[in-house]
Amino acid sequence: MAHTRDDVLALVRATFPDARWRDVLDILDTYGVESFERERVQLAVVQLSEGSEPRLREFLAVAKRDYRDVLFWAEYPGEARIDTPEKRQAVRELFKKLGIDPPAGLLE
Repeated sequence: MAHTRDDVLALVRATFPDARWRDVLDILDTYGVESFERERVQLAVVQLSEGSEPRLREFLAVAKRDYRDVLFWAEYPGEARIDTPEKRQAVRELFKKLGIDPPAGLLE
């Protein structure tokens, strides 16, 4: 699905106070001048910021290094979580399948 500038504007309006929209858009527009994924990445950055300009700047800096990180975190939040009960269970099952005792910290 292609994302548009209107999508970015709508999310900024829904996420940040009215008085901050222009500044937030100026910050966002420092990303992806030539990127075909520009709006998709900008949407991910706004979503991850949760209305915090410092977080917006942090996620934008990450996107400038590797945009795939912010896309993964925003679009696959469950998978992006490092430690979940489901992941711990899957690793325990893998250890069991391999016939290896899991580390003590994994048993909890």
